[in-house]
Amino acid sequence: MIFRIVIRFLAWPFRMMGRIFRGVMRSGRANGSAGRAAGRVGAGTAVKVAPRQVLDDEYREEPPSGVEAAMFKQLPRPRLTERSASDLTLEQAREHAKQSERFYDFAFPLFPRGDAFYEEIECDFLNAALGYDDNSIDRRFLDVTTLFRRTLNDNTRQMTCVWTPLVGLAAFAAAWAAAPWLEGGAPSVGPLAGPELVYAVAALVASFVAGVIYSWPYKVVQQRNLMNLDNYVTSKFARINNNFQVAKRQALNVERDKRMSERVALKEEAGVWTIAYHWFATRLFLCELLLRNKFYQVRRNTMLYWVGGVVVTGAALGAGGAALHLNGTTPQTLAVFGASALFYVAFVAMALAGMNRIMFSVVQSHEWSRFHLADLDRTIRDHVGEDKLQIVTFRDRNRIE
Repeated sequence: MIFRIVIRFLAWPFRMMGRIFRGVMRSGRANGSAGRAAGRVGAGTAVKVAPRQVLDDEYREEPPSGVEAAMFKQLPRPRLTERSASDLTLEQAREHAKQSERFYDFAFPLFPRGDAFYEEIECDFLNAALGYDDNSIDRRFLDVTTLFRRTLNDNTRQMTCVWTPLVGLAAFAAAWAAAPWLEGGAPSVGPLAGPELVYAVAALVASFVAGVIYSWPYKVVQQRNLMNLDNYVTSKFARINNNFQVAKRQALNVERDKRMSERVALKEEAGVWTIAYHWFATRLFLCELLLRNKFYQVRRNTMLYWVGGVVVTGAALGAGGAALHLNGTTPQTLAVFGASALFYVAFVAMALAGMNRIMFSVVQSHEWSRFHLADLDRTIRDHVGEDKLQIVTFRDRNRIE
């Protein structure tokens, strides 16, 4: 918490300047296209505001226990709102084709603003390309991924910057309170006796408690969150890929059910299905980029919180050592306290160093229906090649006849 407050305080002038600058730029674009302006404004707010209640009505298969819910936040598996391929009709293909215009007609800025990290600039573009409005099919995907990113980061910050220093302070404070009662006839272990032994035991107890909190409930909750997100992404990408396959077949075979008298409808339907399968594949690509953006932020912030947690824990215990020094503690006891505190900080640093590796071992991206597996290039080649072949075949047949 202290680390977060310090970071916010240092970044406050830059955030205020960025808000003023964005307000001026948005007001200057107010006379432009209403649809595109709404998309850009929505993209800007999507980075900052993902409704915390977006998953409040979800069915929770595994509700967290009291301890887990009190210490860390667990999110349920989001509901899938992507339409099934079996329900993909021509009217829905027209809707998809129309929504693709926000991407194909979007003139992304070559000179993005300089008041934010680049991942926020990239996220602005992806939100605008996929659409951050109530009519967008991917609006829920944008909200869900942002909510999961924030929750993963919040839990990690709680673990590293709150619980880790609190456990250390509580253990050494209890040792300090018990030290006066152990002077004189206290047991000894080697050179350690009385208050010195208490501080050594406090370091071991604090390390054990911090390890337990890290292994459970922190790691369990984080793995459940990532598993729920992984299941959601797997289902969504699979359904988009199925829709891509259906739209591709419809585009390849649309002329089989049409006659020459229906050439206007044939031309329109062929165009709709072709744009639809283009857009399904493009959505896979854009959704993958968005996930990469979110995962990068989680990894980066996890490392920063790890460093911040070590610093905050060390500073808190260092302040405790300074208080002991001012209280007239003997140099030998103070040295034992310092060594015990250093042991605890080193244990925390080593134990929490693998948070990224342990968490993201849950995400199975190789099981997703990804863009590079859709074979969009081969689909276009086969589609155009087959159409040209039929044109030449019928042309030559008519010449012979």
